[in-house]
Amino acid sequence: MILYMMQWDLPTQKANLEIYANKARNDWIPLTLSHQGVQQFRTFRNPLETTPQVAVAIEFDSLDSWRAYIESRDYMRIMREQRILGCHNFSNQVWCTWEMRAG
Repeated sequence: MILYMMQWDLPTQKANLEIYANKARNDWIPLTLSHQGVQQFRTFRNPLETTPQVAVAIEFDSLDSWRAYIESRDYMRIMREQRILGCHNFSNQVWCTWEMRAG
């Protein structure tokens, strides 16, 4: 399993924040969930309202599925639209689970 963690800060303009919320709910999240290999999608908000303000965790069934997602036009569009709306301070992490068996 691959865990892809993304964090960022929200747009500061109220109008852009409303567009962001609508796009996330009705476009970006459903599109990501429909990508082949996505097993789970979680979103988090920082209750302290400090940076980073948002975190997303996406679980993929394999490294190849994750790679296909981040190389997809859909992912590139989502990231471009977030930047256009004023999201900033992006950071990403990729984690891989390793199984250890007694033997």
